[in-house]
Amino acid sequence: MRLPRYLLLRPSGYTFRLVVPKHLRRHFDGRGEIRRSLRTHDPRLALAWSGALLLAYHAAIARVEKTGMVWRKNDDDELAQALGLTGGRKPKDWKVVHPSGAYHEGPDTDDKAADMAAAKEAAKFLAELYGGAGPLGPPGQRPASMTLPTPPPPGPPPGVKTFSTGAAVSAWLNAERPNFTTPARKKTFGKLKKTGDTFAVLVKPGSRLYTLGRSDCGGFYDHLMAGGLSRKSAQSVQSYLKRFFTWATAHGYYPEDKANPAAGHIRLTRADKASRRGTGFQAFKVEQLRAMFAPEAFAALPTLKDRWMAVLALYTGARSNELARLELVDVGPDEHEGVPVLDINELAEDKSLKAEASIRLVPIHPDLQALGLLERVEARKAAGEARLFPGNLLTQNGPAASSQKAFLAALKAWGIAPRGKGRMGLHSFRATVIQRMTTKGVAQGWRELFVGHEVSEKPSTLDGDHMDTYNRDEKGRRLTPLKATAAACLPALNWAAEGVIDLDGLRPLLAAGAAPEQATSGRRKKATV
Repeated sequence: MRLPRYLLLRPSGYTFRLVVPKHLRRHFDGRGEIRRSLRTHDPRLALAWSGALLLAYHAAIARVEKTGMVWRKNDDDELAQALGLTGGRKPKDWKVVHPSGAYHEGPDTDDKAADMAAAKEAAKFLAELYGGAGPLGPPGQRPASMTLPTPPPPGPPPGVKTFSTGAAVSAWLNAERPNFTTPARKKTFGKLKKTGDTFAVLVKPGSRLYTLGRSDCGGFYDHLMAGGLSRKSAQSVQSYLKRFFTWATAHGYYPEDKANPAAGHIRLTRADKASRRGTGFQAFKVEQLRAMFAPEAFAALPTLKDRWMAVLALYTGARSNELARLELVDVGPDEHEGVPVLDINELAEDKSLKAEASIRLVPIHPDLQALGLLERVEARKAAGEARLFPGNLLTQNGPAASSQKAFLAALKAWGIAPRGKGRMGLHSFRATVIQRMTTKGVAQGWRELFVGHEVSEKPSTLDGDHMDTYNRDEKGRRLTPLKATAAACLPALNWAAEGVIDLDGLRPLLAAGAAPEQATSGRRKKATV
């Protein structure tokens, strides 16, 4: 029979063992574990006793964590006695302890008066032997060491400041606010605020922060999911609450020796991930691409920004907000090899990228040059513009939001829709490009460099400290041979050769003056074919 972790088998019989949580050991006289002999060799009896002890100690530990009380060894005896676990030994109902540490104890009898008299005799004997009035003397005559101290009221652990949960959340949000100044970042701050405020209300704003534990955070997540929040969204909430407790610990409002109580509750299982398959962005099929890029259909996109965004996404697989934030200086020949590139970086206050790997140089496909991309760059420079696309970059949903909506409207006009629970939009071009390069035999490492994913082919000489430190330019990008990247990736994206793109038919639709640069204010007109 395989024994549970809290049950040990020794030659003397079975022993119950419980590991005390590290952050509570100071409340248990510094003990790391609690052991009690069960005085039996019967496995079924041992399982029964150990199960009863386990439940009782779990309740005791929760009480200790909540109130900050001290749990001593005699509390172990009282708990076991309350359960009726005496281990086959005759109980000893009285014990006299002298300040020196010496003690005398006697067995229980049916005559309580005799037991009391025996205890007094024992106290007198210890006082004569070791000096002092003994523990049973009048309070004024007892040694100071034997006077029981008044237990201190429950308070914060050493070094921890008393702070209510509501006040702590308010202070945390005030500290975080300067980090979220752009509209897109303010949207994230709104999620932090909602998480903090909802948590404070659930555990009561006046509760002392240092008394909260994993059970409180777990109850918060259960409350949210019971209200319809998905496990994926609850995992995001978990990251926000974990951030709050990390801040609280760093500022002395939560014990450092306690693990972050908000972490580790929600982990997406294989079943969770399996249930989400098919709900992401689906790649376009070649027939769908031919339908949407046919010149008469492509004209359904109302602005030049919308049209160029779709074409650039088809040839680069870049994220739509990466394309919308491009500056004119980010488009053109690379200074080292002269290869025309899109320089995707975050060298501006209003630029932000998903990850470090997103910083990259993307070779420009010859088809994009044939469609007039570089001419557009020169024309906008001549007009005194600084960006490839006009419009406000500081929007809550990102600078590509208007183009994303326009493309969704065009998809409806074209009769193109996802299958099942999937989605389609500008981000579908990213899936299209990656899958296209995969089917054309482009190695995974090149694909990841091209679309800005973290390089997964490890270990490699390109992943050592030397290369990671010195093989980067002043913008933080890894230096890779652009001609090699272009040779590996661009042939797989020859959409004109596949009949997807009609270069002569689309070029006039992308030229200056063919459509407004950006949507005017008000509701966008429905796209028509």
